Amino acid sequence: MESVADGFVEQGYGAVGDAFRRNFQDPGEDAAAVAVFHRGRLVADLWGGRDVVNDRVMPRDGLMMVASCSKGITATVLAMLVQQGLVDPEERVGTYWPEFATNGKERATVAMVASHTVGLPYPPLGTGLEGLDLHRGEAVTRALAAAAPLWEPGTAMAYHPVTYGTMLDEIVRRATGSTIAAHVRRLVAEPLGVDMWMGLPAGLDDRVVPGKWEQASPMEPGEEGAFEPGSYAALRQQFLRENPPMDPDFADPQEVRAHYGAERPAIGAITDARALATMYAAVIGPVGGTRLVDDSTLQLAVRPRTDDVETLIESGTAGPDIRFGLGYQLASPSMPGFGPSSFGHTGAGGRLGIADSEHEVALGYVCSRMRDIGPHGDPRWASLVDAVRRCL
Repeated sequence: MESVADGFVEQGYGAVGDAFRRNFQDPGEDAAAVAVFHRGRLVADLWGGRDVVNDRVMPRDGLMMVASCSKGITATVLAMLVQQGLVDPEERVGTYWPEFATNGKERATVAMVASHTVGLPYPPLGTGLEGLDLHRGEAVTRALAAAAPLWEPGTAMAYHPVTYGTMLDEIVRRATGSTIAAHVRRLVAEPLGVDMWMGLPAGLDDRVVPGKWEQASPMEPGEEGAFEPGSYAALRQQFLRENPPMDPDFADPQEVRAHYGAERPAIGAITDARALATMYAAVIGPVGGTRLVDDSTLQLAVRPRTDDVETLIESGTAGPDIRFGLGYQLASPSMPGFGPSSFGHTGAGGRLGIADSEHEVALGYVCSRMRDIGPHGDPRWASLVDAVRRCL
């Protein structure tokens, strides 16, 4: 019988290994990995299970597309650019991207885009765009610039699954001359020596462990008539019917390559648990002498920006308790973390990258058996977070 888990845990962190192994029995895993840092030191690095799509054991260097955990990576890049004085979160978007300042978006700020309050949770209906062209590229960027927001920017919050990254990418490109994908490599991956890409080089496709949903993805549209007419939830269904699938057809190599190679800063990062944990550890403190974000910038990045605005309910994952800072997801019932100061980002299917400066801990978790996270978090990473908390 194949080993459930490989890797190591330091003395005193055995509960993390126990929780990881139990997850394969209850509630069940295919391929998965978890990594934990405490005070800048790697204390747990575990991987195991099976890649059921490619029929192989989960390799040590296996990568996964981590869905909205990508937003936490993008938030880290944004915080670093703010720290360097290249982007001002309180500046109007139109200062960097003049075409955006129209149709009621004239006063929209960078922070509103990063906190999901700008009012453009999806590309406008009827663009004629299909597939990945709705996620990235000049055409969808122009459509978003010309679009009218669904509400006055800054007055309500609804989760922006993909447009968060499309808009921030254009802002960053205009402000710095480089895309978020380029900054991820230059500012995060290379200094930390981790495997992390927004747009995977073609030669690395074979390392990716595909995700597989147990049931329908929460990004699939619901049944007609299931939502109150005129509500945001009903309008969201119209957007989802135009939205492309989150994942490619894994039987089509060309489609897989297109998805893996696409630069999608909201959902397209390809990385591993080790890299997520390393990045978050370096956000809250030094890792091997490298720290990404200083204390004052971190305080700015995790300041709550959505607590006092209306939250538009759209799904179990992005329910009424979800909270945001400057791109980072903040502690809430659906991402309780280690305590009130935890921040990071969940990813569709049950992935998680998270840090807590008070507890001086960071965790990355990835999985290939994908489930709807739900309003109370995913039980797999919840058990891992609880185990880490008990070890501290």
